[in-house]
Amino acid sequence: MLKLKMGHRATWNVLLISFLVTYICQLCCSSAPLYVLDPLWPKEPSLFKGQIFSAAVDHKHGEVFITQRGDGLDPVLVFSEDGEYKRSFHRNISVIDTIHGSRMHYNTSSKTSDLWLTDIGNASLGHTVKRFSSEGKILSVIGTPGKAGTSLRPLQFDHVADIVFGSQGEIYIADGDGGLNNRIMKLNKDFGLEWYVEGSGSSPGKFNIPHSIEVDHFGQIWVADRKNNRTQLFDSKTGDYLGEWTECFKTGQPYAIRMSADKSHFIILQLQENRILFVSSPTSPGNPGDCHVIGQIQMAPDLKPHLLAVNQDTGSFYVAEIGGDACQRYVPFKG
Repeated sequence: MLKLKMGHRATWNVLLISFLVTYICQLCCSSAPLYVLDPLWPKEPSLFKGQIFSAAVDHKHGEVFITQRGDGLDPVLVFSEDGEYKRSFHRNISVIDTIHGSRMHYNTSSKTSDLWLTDIGNASLGHTVKRFSSEGKILSVIGTPGKAGTSLRPLQFDHVADIVFGSQGEIYIADGDGGLNNRIMKLNKDFGLEWYVEGSGSSPGKFNIPHSIEVDHFGQIWVADRKNNRTQLFDSKTGDYLGEWTECFKTGQPYAIRMSADKSHFIILQLQENRILFVSSPTSPGNPGDCHVIGQIQMAPDLKPHLLAVNQDTGSFYVAEIGGDACQRYVPFKG
């Protein structure tokens, strides 16, 4: 089997070959895939020079934000949906130290899109959730800057992993990528704490690295409970536990969970297996019942898909690879 890893010194030819390995595998292994790899996105993959940890899509303005780690590197790269490089957030460790997750939020009143980042670093604004303008200006900070902890008042994070927004601007946060905390929480749009669910363990409502968080089409909260090999479901108003899926994850931990643009399925990444799963979304709120895998993409070895973002207009999604040092785009298959 051809084994390729796209390091930061990779040439365009090596990158293209790696893209095509996954692309050809999809076409050969499935008569009707849900998505196919776009082997030519972005147009300048050599701009990826560090580990790529997350992606966020501003579908209102046609931009894709890619986050990377590495000494001296700009932490955020911005591309057009067509893959043209547009700009970057310049390196300033006092503002952005070590990004883990990212999410775009569109403000309907101001008609602006903001980029939200979770920062797990130890610098002056580390261990926080931060809001930036699309040009890179810092606008808000949630948490206790530079200080990891377990407190809820004042709010502290430790290795805060992921963030998602509800329809009214409320904020849901997964706090615990291996740090002091194993919890999720809801904040109102003014950053006030509404509820939280916490505790280490494998029983319902407990977590062992809540790595990713998502809101479904019923407004319910899904959590990729990574080391428990499951996704858990919670009521968005109360935080009450509603159910979980385990059968789909017996062969791999769920690292990221995002809902497809048409709301018919979830897109779930399994880093250790280099796999993308497509799991049917529930048809009614409440207990989700059994999980059903409706498709998958087996990626090239050692790419290690970490987090992803979905374009709510086109249905395309972008996968951040910490092993491949790249971000790849998958588009809906139109056979």
